[in-house]
Amino acid sequence: MRENRRLVEMLAPYDWLHPVWNVHPHWTGEVPAPDRLLALMKAQGIRAVTLCPQSNAWSLRSRTSHALLATLEEAGVPVIFSHGTEQLDSETIEFLLERHPRLPVILREVRWSQARHIVPLVLQYPNLHLAFDHFQIHCGIEWFVERECADQLIFASDAPTMSAGAHRFYVDYAEVSDAVRQKIAAGNLLRLLGNMPSPVPRTNRDEDSIMAEAREGRPLSPLVLDIHGHILDEGLHGGGATHFMPDGGPSGIRTLARRMGVDGIGVMSWHGPVACAAEDGNRTVRAALDHDPDFFWGLGTFDVIHDSAEKMRADMEALFSDPRFLGFKPYPSYGIPYDDPRYDVWWQFGNERKLYCGIHPTRWYEESEFDAICSRFPDLTVIAYHCGGSYPVADVAINLARKYPNFYAEITLTPVCAGIIDYLVEGCGPDRILYGSDMPMRDPRQQLGWVVYSRLPLDQKKAVLGTNAKRIIDHVRSHQ
Repeated sequence: MRENRRLVEMLAPYDWLHPVWNVHPHWTGEVPAPDRLLALMKAQGIRAVTLCPQSNAWSLRSRTSHALLATLEEAGVPVIFSHGTEQLDSETIEFLLERHPRLPVILREVRWSQARHIVPLVLQYPNLHLAFDHFQIHCGIEWFVERECADQLIFASDAPTMSAGAHRFYVDYAEVSDAVRQKIAAGNLLRLLGNMPSPVPRTNRDEDSIMAEAREGRPLSPLVLDIHGHILDEGLHGGGATHFMPDGGPSGIRTLARRMGVDGIGVMSWHGPVACAAEDGNRTVRAALDHDPDFFWGLGTFDVIHDSAEKMRADMEALFSDPRFLGFKPYPSYGIPYDDPRYDVWWQFGNERKLYCGIHPTRWYEESEFDAICSRFPDLTVIAYHCGGSYPVADVAINLARKYPNFYAEITLTPVCAGIIDYLVEGCGPDRILYGSDMPMRDPRQQLGWVVYSRLPLDQKKAVLGTNAKRIIDHVRSHQ
């Protein structure tokens, strides 16, 4: 309670910041009894609370928590949960929603891998509200709006940990009506908080031409090439395991990408590398290339577990006879490190043909795995995926970029860490960073907004968005 009160004092000078108190049941005397707590909140203008049962060592299911929850429910006070940090299981959330059906519940920090747990609850309980800070489901806003859940969607940025611009992009490019967009951007939260002063519009004096297009939800005019996409078969909406991917086939991917102004995507199958179904995965990629050969280019994968080097070499000769395939996609699911000799046939073939490979490390960003490839095969372009996932990973990428001219860093990952795009460009150089989305595993809008709303100069922003990838693609095609 000391920190709750101090928060009010700290934020008093800033009319755009509003305090949220962290509370828990009153039995130990650290927090006032519910009625007294509610009176204090009203006096201080506190309109929402965050509940942290795991971090603060209490139970949502206990009868001893009922008085607090019932008082908040009666007053209509929204309660905010950080789903991942608090390790909330779907049964506990459902228990809370059943027992307190008028309590406005907001879930943030829900990963897209929890979709099959969370989606049914959103559909069945109108008092459950969902933020999209980590819940980056492909076409997620559109999917929920089609199912009449528009009033339950909340904008959240997790700033300054995450990029606020990345999350704004998700709303601005949603294929929904302006009225629904306004609900998600602000209206739903203002309704839940009640009696909030009207927000004052604010102008970003550092806005460049790309940011201006994004703010209006217009397709971006500079060249945008996505170096990291997956593809499902047409009509599929998931990739097994934990992955819910609505509209993950060629039509859905192209429609969403073109809405943002993306000019092309390099795609690998999902089940080829992830499920080690190389031959069938390459067939799925070929079907996407047939669907739109001017928009997609392909990456192939090969069965390094079961096939001999001679068999893989023959399969490569056959696949890359199609000039629409420009690179490789290995994956940790094969269970073999990339510096294992069994992969050498990949790297040798790629080195001869001047191809590129997109690498999700088997040992999470140990430099030695990249050293073994970049140093021995200098004509193979090595693209490390997910370099924006954390600052320690970015440091590894920076070290590798400084050692090897054939090393490039791709950015994508759910955390969309604030400031890390600028950090990578400063460390690696503006010509070594690539935009990628990993769609439809996650929605591409946060990933693209992450770059668009970075603080990079306009020329460097354009390099990351497209011209760096074009240089790699042109290099491969010139040697086909």
